[in-house]
Formats: sequence, structure tokens, C-alpha cells
Amino acid sequence: MSDKVSVAVILGGRNSENYRSCQSALAVISALEENGYLVSAYGMTMEANWITFGDLNSLKNALKKDAFELNEESVKDIADTTESLLPPISLLETTVVFSTLMGAWGSDGTIQGMLETEIVRFVGSDTLGSAISTDKSTAKLLMEAVQIPTPKHVIIPDKSWRRDPLSNVARAAALKTPLISKPARGSNGVGITYIRVPRDFKKGVDIARNFDGRVVVEKYHQPAQLFECNVIEDEKGKPVLSGIIQTNWKETDKIFNFISRTDKSSYSFSKFTELDPEVVKLVHDYAKRAFEVLKLSGYAQIEFMIDKEGELLLIEVNSQPYFGKDGSFALSWKEAGITYADLIDRIVKEALDRPVGLV
Repeated sequence: MSDKVSVAVILGGRNSENYRSCQSALAVISALEENGYLVSAYGMTMEANWITFGDLNSLKNALKKDAFELNEESVKDIADTTESLLPPISLLETTVVFSTLMGAWGSDGTIQGMLETEIVRFVGSDTLGSAISTDKSTAKLLMEAVQIPTPKHVIIPDKSWRRDPLSNVARAAALKTPLISKPARGSNGVGITYIRVPRDFKKGVDIARNFDGRVVVEKYHQPAQLFECNVIEDEKGKPVLSGIIQTNWKETDKIFNFISRTDKSSYSFSKFTELDPEVVKLVHDYAKRAFEVLKLSGYAQIEFMIDKEGELLLIEVNSQPYFGKDGSFALSWKEAGITYADLIDRIVKEALDRPVGLV
């Protein structure tokens, strides 16, 4: 028997983040193998079926294809796969699970709850932290409670919109246009709409409701700088801060949504060196406070903005970032002097040292 620690990587998912999860998984699997872990892989297709991958090399070759998405058709091109309706027993018998699933039914507490129920160790936040941070409406309320600045907003629940849309229009109108509407549990800028004038309001909410019944409408701030400061926990549970990474975007007078993010020629990432030291202190303080108040564990991606008026705002917290080597999360740790392989190793070791259960 091998004395290596077994790590199971989960990839895919039943939402628009499926392809990004697959890209993350390719980098994560390679880093885990480099660190000497015994790696296995499991997938959830767009159709919500579970896949066990018996041939890692065949899987990795498939994941190298541009915009690869795990679905019933793409699985046919991968050797030695087994399909099941429920999570495989072998997944639940692994020492640590490293999920790369993002968005709804992935990083929103659903997978985490399943693993916690089965008493399986996994990286990242538990059910509560994952659910809170994924739901922007709840996350914003908690951040406001501890004086973390974030755009003013209103929450439009599904029942409220179906019962009386006009009253919700009136509530949101109090913020005054321009506004942003977004799915409360969306990710990667999917379903975000810029509302320029009141007559665009219903259309913006309807677009967001295609992805989530609960919608957040917030005051629009024109960004001057977009950047992030990320967090990982060390083996003693102490938060460690990354370098501050700036998004260099050509169209800062518009919203940075799914369409913007998929055009990689329109933006790049770089170390943010122009921040005033006092602003850096605030960013570090807000990042640590957000990590704590949102009940996060393991790691988190924390996105900020300085708007055209010079106001510092915390925009969003992601309990499950994109783990590709080309992503801002990985680059932020590179700027902090942590290699990608070391980053993945630290994340797994933190999960191994963390108590299992309600802590």
C-alpha cells in the first residue's frame, strides 16, 4: 500500500463555470502530483451525473483542449470513465477532497454539505462559509455590519418579485441610476447588467433571474482601479495575505462582466504598486475582517475597487476562486513569493490539520 496522502479532485459542475473548473483542475492535478500526493479525479457533468476517471493521463489530455466542458458528449473521448447518479464511494473514502467546482451547486455549500455529512476532509470553506460568501445578498449585510465599505444595494427575493414587482422597482429606484443588477449567487460576471435609466430596470432584473431567483441591485460605481488581495490560512489557522494584484482593463467605463472576462485580450493582471501605504493597510484590514465575518476557511479571493471619486469599496468575496496558473488568484501568491505548487500544498496541508466536524 502507498503511504502517500490521497487527494481527490472534483471538476466540472452544472453551471456556466464548468469549463473554468476544468481549467483549474488541470493545474491543480499537476501540482498535486508534483507534491507527491496520490491523486484521483471525479467530475460532475453539466447534466449532473458523476464521473469517475480511471485514467488521469487521458483526462489531462482532454482538459488541455480549448474551452473544454465536462458533459455527456465530452466524457466519451476520455478513456476509462465510470458514470453514476450519486457520488462514488471511492470519492468519499479519499483522505482529502480538492473541489474546483465554482458557482451554484459547487461552491455554494451544496458539495461542502455533502462532504461534511459523510465526514470527509476537504479544502476551502465549510458549508456555512461557502453558502454565506456565495450569496452576495447575505455577504453584503454581514460586511456592512462590521463597517466594510461595499456598494449600497437592495435585495429582490424571488417571491417578492413574483408577488409585486413594482414595489421592488420603487425600492431599487431609491438608489438612483445608474445601477447594477446581478444574480445573488452568480459568479464570473454571469447575468450582470448595467442599468442606465429606470426603464431598463425590469430587463436587468429579468436577465439576472435567468440565473438565480434572488437578485441584488446595487449602486453603480465607475471603477478607476480593480484589484484583489487574497487570503490563505496557515496550518495554525492564521490568515496570510497575498500580494495585491491589479486588473488592467481597457474598458473601465463599463462593467467587467462575463463577456469582458472571456475576452482575454482586453485585460491583464499585474502587481499593484501605486497604492498609498494607508490604503494598503485598509485593504489588508478589510480582507481579514471579511474572511472572519463571512466564516471562511482555507482560502478566499477578495475583490476591491477604487472608484472615480477615490472611494475604496470591497466588491465581492469568492470562497472558490479560479485556480488556473494564469488567474489572478495564483498570480497574487506568486507576487507574495509562493509558487503555485507550494500554494496547492499549503491548501491541502491546512485541510489535513483542520478538525473535522462543527468547529
